[in-house]
Amino acid sequence: MDATYQAERDIQVIVERFEACDFKLEEFTHTRHLTVAAWYLAHFDVGGALVRMRSGLQRFIAHHGKQGYHETITRFWLELIGSYLDEIPENVSLTDKVNLVITRFGSKDMLFQYYTREYVMSETARRDWVEPNLKSIFTKQAVTPRA
Repeated sequence: MDATYQAERDIQVIVERFEACDFKLEEFTHTRHLTVAAWYLAHFDVGGALVRMRSGLQRFIAHHGKQGYHETITRFWLELIGSYLDEIPENVSLTDKVNLVITRFGSKDMLFQYYTREYVMSETARRDWVEPNLKSIFTKQAVTPRA
C-alpha cells in the first residue's frame, strides 16, 4: 500500500495526474485507483463519479496504447466505496475519508469476496455491469475512524 495522505491537496494532485495521464501504467496503483474513486465520490453522486472514472480510465488506458477497461470492476469499486463513504460521519475530513478507504479496501483481491473469478472475468462483465454473484455490495461496512 502507498503512504496515506496528509492533506487534501495531496489527493487532488493524484486526481489531476490521473486525468492528465501523467502516471506510467505501473505507477497507477490500486491505492491510486481508490484515491481517485473516493475523490470523485466526494464531489459527485455515484452516477457522476462513474462517468468520470470510466472516461478517465478509458483515456488513461488508450494513452498508454493498451486495452483493458472493465465496466464491472470499475463500477464495483465505486459502488463499494460509495456505500462505505455514506457510513462515515460528514464531519470527517476528506483526507481522513480517503485514508479510511485505502485502509479498508487496500487489497484488490477483495473483489473475489463478491464475485467468482470466472464470472467477473467474463466478456459480459468486462463490457457491461453484472451484479456480484457471491454477496451484495450493499451490506454495511465497518467504519473505524482514526482517533
